[in-house]
Amino acid sequence: MKSNYSGLWLLLLVALVVVVGMAFSEDLTIGSHTLKKAPVADVLLSDAHRVEVEKDMTENPDSSLFIKEDEPLEVDTLPKSILLFGDSMTFNLALRLAKYAAANGHKLHAVNWDSSNTKIWAESDTLDRYLREYNVDYVFISLGSNELYFKKPETRMPYVKTILSKIGTIPYVWIGPPNWQEDTGINDMLESVCAKGAFFRSAGMNFKRKADKIHPTRASSALWIDSIMRWMPKSRHPILANLPPDTLGKVKTNVIFLEALNR
Repeated sequence: MKSNYSGLWLLLLVALVVVVGMAFSEDLTIGSHTLKKAPVADVLLSDAHRVEVEKDMTENPDSSLFIKEDEPLEVDTLPKSILLFGDSMTFNLALRLAKYAAANGHKLHAVNWDSSNTKIWAESDTLDRYLREYNVDYVFISLGSNELYFKKPETRMPYVKTILSKIGTIPYVWIGPPNWQEDTGINDMLESVCAKGAFFRSAGMNFKRKADKIHPTRASSALWIDSIMRWMPKSRHPILANLPPDTLGKVKTNVIFLEALNR
């Protein structure tokens, strides 16, 4: 026996289709009257967007969706055990960084490995040793200058990733090479691998250089560090980086010198 309510159910279904259709359409104007669309679409779409955002946050915790560019990150005011390591650019950087460390309550150790590159640091246990020895909780990396000419800088990506895996969860800043000529993509590769806000691009800065026309002078390296410290509040992990006073005087620089034997 056919239900007496079938007609009623059909009318309700038609009405539902009309309401949902209007919800996803523009406002309807008939004569001088305008029918506003129902907020159903906004609710459904906002919920769908929320689900996608939550999914992105779960799968990509470093997603830029959750970094507000206009909000400065909170500065970590605790004293740090800092390790600066890298190629022959490192020593002059360390001279100025040591003053920042002294002025802000940090302790700096530096390892200058002449002619070194990402491959050498990745394939040795040197970094592992000094991270343990100095109980490091902040890292500055100065590598890339000796790979500026590489035709395929992407082939160095595995070494960069290995270095960063050694550092692990320790906050870091990778200082890009001070280009003396156009590179073949090493800066772009480094920035793509480093965490957002952890790469300082030095290419494009003006440097006074030594006779080799490659290494920045000591004074220019000091200004280089000053630029990095001014940028520090915008970095991924800001630490205290107040300008050292002129009255600070001479500061001991703890630098270890190594010499690379191969590439």
